[in-house]
Amino acid sequence: MTLATLCPMRQPLPNTMTPIASSSDDEFVGLVQEAIALPDAPQPWLRAAIDLWPAQAPLAAVASSAWRLVQAVLGFDSWAQPALAAGLRSGASDTRHLLFNAQGRDVDLRIARAGGAFVLSGQILGPDETGIVELVNRNDGASDKLPAARMTSLDELGEFRIDGVCSGTYQISLRVGGDHIVLPTIEVGDRNR
Repeated sequence: MTLATLCPMRQPLPNTMTPIASSSDDEFVGLVQEAIALPDAPQPWLRAAIDLWPAQAPLAAVASSAWRLVQAVLGFDSWAQPALAAGLRSGASDTRHLLFNAQGRDVDLRIARAGGAFVLSGQILGPDETGIVELVNRNDGASDKLPAARMTSLDELGEFRIDGVCSGTYQISLRVGGDHIVLPTIEVGDRNR
């Protein structure tokens, strides 16, 4: 069975592998018009391609300068707010809920104990874009138990999860679209810490 019998509507592809230097002016103009008509790659794809370069590559430094730095502001911290009503729901929760605002986006972050460590989970609310979340350890004299940085990707709903985080001070940043959103440093630990 041949391709022609499987796909009778399929036309053979033209031979486009001829060198541009040997093309006529009309052929070259046609190629340019075809190239202009192609859509640009989506911004998240461009960012993901740039992020594939090693950190020491000269292009990575140039590419990272293309990010717009956005400083997020803490809008809500469940451990800093007093209980509003007496009753069953007013009891203190072990899960800490933080909400950050960052120029058209909100970052919802939850910190919960899981065994001997903590889980950081959250969601970026705003334009639907993929991206990367980076958790940087800001503890002085970090040990092998505390890696310098950990990265994870946002899923299709803008959600992320980082397991096995030890108590300490951390910086979270998100790279979405053309923005590098930096959250204020966060203390991870028990409420009475």
